[in-house]
Amino acid sequence: MHKLFKVASLALLIAVAAGGARAADVENPPTFKASALLGSEVQGPGYKVAQSVPSDGYVRIYTLQTPWGPVVVHGDHRLQTRIKELAAIDAMERTSDSKEFGDALVQAGLKPVQFAGKLVTNPVDTVKNTVSGVGNLFNSIGSGIRNMGKTQENAVQSITGAAKQRRLIAYNYGVDPYSQFPPLKQKLDQMSNAAAAGGLVVTGAFIAIPGAAGTIISNVSTAGTLNDMVRDYSAAQLLDMNRKSLLKMGVSPAIVEALLANPNYTPTDMTAMTGVLSGMGKLRNLDALLSLASQVANRDDAEFMRWRIELMASYQQKMKSITGFMAIAGVPLPMATTRDNGLLGVFPMDALSWTASTSQSITAITQAARAQGISGPLNLVITGTATPLAQKQLAKLGWSVQQQAFN
Repeated sequence: MHKLFKVASLALLIAVAAGGARAADVENPPTFKASALLGSEVQGPGYKVAQSVPSDGYVRIYTLQTPWGPVVVHGDHRLQTRIKELAAIDAMERTSDSKEFGDALVQAGLKPVQFAGKLVTNPVDTVKNTVSGVGNLFNSIGSGIRNMGKTQENAVQSITGAAKQRRLIAYNYGVDPYSQFPPLKQKLDQMSNAAAAGGLVVTGAFIAIPGAAGTIISNVSTAGTLNDMVRDYSAAQLLDMNRKSLLKMGVSPAIVEALLANPNYTPTDMTAMTGVLSGMGKLRNLDALLSLASQVANRDDAEFMRWRIELMASYQQKMKSITGFMAIAGVPLPMATTRDNGLLGVFPMDALSWTASTSQSITAITQAARAQGISGPLNLVITGTATPLAQKQLAKLGWSVQQQAFN
């Protein structure tokens, strides 16, 4: 079960204990076969997906065998991200092993053994500053000082050759330069340090995955703009831009600072969320959404929150029905309100089944929402499918379910 759903279920269990789900009213979550779900993607560069794919009532849980050991991935969306990252690592390995890469390092007066080959435990830290543009230099320093301790780059790193090259390399390989996936993080360190130390040109000595440039995200209309921003601006500069945008949207300064200071979000996450929220029109009570977003306690929940916000923005582009957000007492999952005093839940759920936990969580959310004045329709919009029993039980509670809403 996703951690946020687990918290919601436990927090509201008392509210439904008296009328808890009977054994006949619930089901075990289904198990899937990886090859049936993924086809040829069941195996690829750097990974092989285990055939048995259980689910937890909400999302599918994949286990990938990789050169770095088994990697567990929660959800279809995260799986695609991880597959892309593993493909990027494989391409980077081939690049750093190539003759062209070695020749470029020799030309720069460096020893190829320092930078080439497989991942190492301690990436090199010899860095040569490569700054272009006096205005950008001072702007970067100012942003870095203002945001000290809140970004993955400090005031100096944000303008060094390594930090800039890291963003360029990640852009060419179609991955987030601030990824916290350890093998990718280490390989980006290795490649960016090599590029900075040798003054190498990324588009020349580095071989990008064909078609990958600018594909950090692809699910929202602002993807191109986001990818360019992440490539061209330091983490501290992005933080400044995001702060300005969020304050302009009316988010309270305290919540803005708490959100920006949460280390579980990457600068890419924050820029993506801010960008799509600014395109959703004037919304009431953004504080309710972002206060809960600022409180996520781990990377998994941060990724989940970002994906939810992007999905809500995508839904709003089509339907124009979201008017704002509301916090439901005891539930760490912000919900959207609609014009007809209804409640809208947009979730990246792959396989919704009616387990005891699902029943408790959704029943409690329903009761709390009605108690807080929601009198209109209840709509659940999910990325995947719901079992027949889940659909039946949701209908009993007054929910309509839109499945595979973003296909």
